[in-house]
Amino acid sequence: MKLTLSLENCYGINQLNKEFNFTKTASNDGVNSLYAPNGTLKTSLAKTFLDVVNGNETKDLIFPERETVRNIKIDDIDITPEQVMVIESYNESYSSKQLSTLLVNDTLKQQYDTALKEVDEKRTALVKAIAKPAGKKGVAINAFPKLICEIFGKPEKAFLELLAELHQETLPDHSNYANYKFNDLFNDKVLAVIAKGDFAQELTGYVDTYDRLIDQSSVLTKSFNHQKASTVSKSLGEADFFNANHSVNISVEGTNQVAQDVEQLNAILQAEQDRVLNSDDLKQQFAKIDDKLKAKDTSAFRDFITDNQTLLTEYQNIPEFKKTVVISYLQSQQALWDDLVATYQQNQQLVENIIHQAKSEQTTWETVVRTFNERFTVPFKLSVNNQDEVILNDKVPSIKFEFDDKRSPIKTVNQESLIEALSQGEKRALYILNVLFAVEIKKQEDTPALIVIDDIADSFDYKNKYAIVEYLQDIAGIDKFHLFSLTHNFDFHRIISSRVGVKRPNRLMATRTIDSTEINQERYQNDVFNAWKQELATNVGYLLASIPFARNIADYCGYQDHYLKLTSLLHIKPDTTDIKISHLQAIYTDLFADQQALDLPNQESVLKDMIYAKSEELQQGNANTIELENKVILAIAIRLKAEEFMISQINDNDFVLAISKDQTRKLFNKYAELFPGELSTIALLDQVNLMTPENIHLNSFMYEPILDMSAHRLYELYADIKQLSDIE
Repeated sequence: MKLTLSLENCYGINQLNKEFNFTKTASNDGVNSLYAPNGTLKTSLAKTFLDVVNGNETKDLIFPERETVRNIKIDDIDITPEQVMVIESYNESYSSKQLSTLLVNDTLKQQYDTALKEVDEKRTALVKAIAKPAGKKGVAINAFPKLICEIFGKPEKAFLELLAELHQETLPDHSNYANYKFNDLFNDKVLAVIAKGDFAQELTGYVDTYDRLIDQSSVLTKSFNHQKASTVSKSLGEADFFNANHSVNISVEGTNQVAQDVEQLNAILQAEQDRVLNSDDLKQQFAKIDDKLKAKDTSAFRDFITDNQTLLTEYQNIPEFKKTVVISYLQSQQALWDDLVATYQQNQQLVENIIHQAKSEQTTWETVVRTFNERFTVPFKLSVNNQDEVILNDKVPSIKFEFDDKRSPIKTVNQESLIEALSQGEKRALYILNVLFAVEIKKQEDTPALIVIDDIADSFDYKNKYAIVEYLQDIAGIDKFHLFSLTHNFDFHRIISSRVGVKRPNRLMATRTIDSTEINQERYQNDVFNAWKQELATNVGYLLASIPFARNIADYCGYQDHYLKLTSLLHIKPDTTDIKISHLQAIYTDLFADQQALDLPNQESVLKDMIYAKSEELQQGNANTIELENKVILAIAIRLKAEEFMISQINDNDFVLAISKDQTRKLFNKYAELFPGELSTIALLDQVNLMTPENIHLNSFMYEPILDMSAHRLYELYADIKQLSDIE
């Protein structure tokens, strides 16, 4: 796989054009490792790839007016979000959005879906059928089951169970309410008015009056009211009672009236109901209620209830009235209700068996957790509380953490409490767990993926750092994955390169200039000092840069005279200007067993002068990228010139000769004491103390500080220090 980048003004990346080779072979996993010192491009490049993943535009945050170019191709075709995955350095809130897929056994899920499909289709048919007369449309249809469950005090997931329970009960016929829309009956603002004390009092007065008038009726009673009479009428009609030439005798004010059909029966009953409603006593009671419904929010209900006064008696117990109305909707679709309940009950046992099996399933999720627990050292373990719901109902996993501090019994905590208790490294380990989940999910996809890894091991102890490297080694061997490691930690770059098997052309370093960012093959991929030793006689840069290494060896091996002589090349001592190439040759042949035949040219050349001359040459060239050896030489020259300046200004030979260690720092402190008003010079000399020690006291195992330092900054500091000496 070939990755091509052409970027301009992308989160601080000024300009970058580079082609990367991720081709896999039998002996090469195609991994690329890029060491990018702080401030070059690492985070910016990771953000740019994240924009690809998230479908966002890339920009320059500091200079948004600059035109951004983001041209990223894989094998000469524009990259797609599916082709890249970015593992950020750390994101405390990160969790895999697809974690549930790792908990799903596809076979079990298919059995479950098949078992519920028929039930779900019939459930949908019933809900749509009852929602239509209820006045529920669009989104409200989906919310109707939840509303019904709330009315009956059940959780939403118990909707089918509720329908089955109601179906088993012997319920009176309430279907005459099915013609009323739910929102007409139960407008929230009207219900709020009804709940007020004065309205409730007027409603009670109305009901009492209505009941008294009904009791006085020769046709209706409290137990045989208008609703019950309508039920009788409906039942007789549906039973073809009148079509069988039957009739009904009704006593009205002592006079028998005969109803030969449903229409005549309804007319007699309605006339009696109208007589009750037109009573002056009831009209007076209704007027009091009507007066309280004149507000804008209740005017529609006022019109509605005026046409349906008989419903007012139901509002004395609104919760029961709601249940009655819902039952009426269900009874109006009795055939669909019967069919759904029968199908649900038939499949219930099958579903329960599948759920039981789901709770005991071992899935990919378990494998990830086991890998994490075996490799990473953290004080917690985790499991899923709702595995069956995740597998079967597409629920979000509820993670349970068990914390063990080895002092008390294991304690179960939630993720928020756990994060508060963990160290920074342990929090990062928890983040890595989520990364492992995300990678496993990516494995299940068909598309090959570029895995961009942004300093994933930053701030880890070595055990967990190597655990991460071991995992990266695992996934590097997966054919569809192409790993691209970005780091500003040179040590991690070397670990990745050696343990994951990054081949020489794919071990890369980034350098940044004002106008562009360059990525080149890392020059020193093995022991840098060993490489320098082989060319001491032919490369002045190697010869001079080896001085700090040789000084450390002399110190470790007890060559005291050699140690002091080499120290005089790193600090201004009385003999500094007397040390020549011939002296250095004698030291090197003593220290280096493989350099007994070393024959250096220019034996009489003074080394201090050579250090200055090489530094001048470098500064004149002002190369944007300078090699490690040249940075070491510049750092030595900077310190020597700074000490020369401070010694001349202090002008106290006894003080200088008495210094046995930490010479640059002690000279600085003395200068600052004698010249407190020279603030700019003090600040400049302090930069020497900050920047040069790590660059000079280096060894072959740790030279990252000087690699991180930009060439431009060293040139600048050298020029400033040289100017001090020139003024002096």
